Amino acid sequence: MASTENLPVTSPASGALTFPCSKRTILVAEDSADAGEMLQVLLELKGYAVVLAADGHRAVEVAVQEVPDLILIDLQLPGLNGLSVTKELRRRPELRAVPIILISGHDPAKYRTEALSAGCDDYLLKPIDFDRLDQILHERIPAAVRARSA
Repeated sequence: MASTENLPVTSPASGALTFPCSKRTILVAEDSADAGEMLQVLLELKGYAVVLAADGHRAVEVAVQEVPDLILIDLQLPGLNGLSVTKELRRRPELRAVPIILISGHDPAKYRTEALSAGCDDYLLKPIDFDRLDQILHERIPAAVRARSA
């Protein structure tokens, strides 16, 4: 039977979803230093550990090394774009269950289907709706943790 010690629990006091035994790690792959740092600060304030990558090749390296709990990846990264990175990560068994969320300023009508076909789990339009991001984190991370510990 899989261990439940790292699964999220709901705090009786606040109703917030928390991870009692360890911080969950999010890889932010974003070539804009300002946008990457803004996401890092926001996510760290919410209790996540964050690792950054500024280009597609580095995103693959960091993902393989860290095996994060979720990946936020910009569509237009230097080196390998977000779709190419996603395809590469989905070929790796240890990363298949890690949710990948594509973030882009491009029209989702044009890129959403392509992103999902490449292996992304969701598509966030820039500027990021932080309530939607929060919803994605609370839905996707626990499901990924359960899938990896099964």
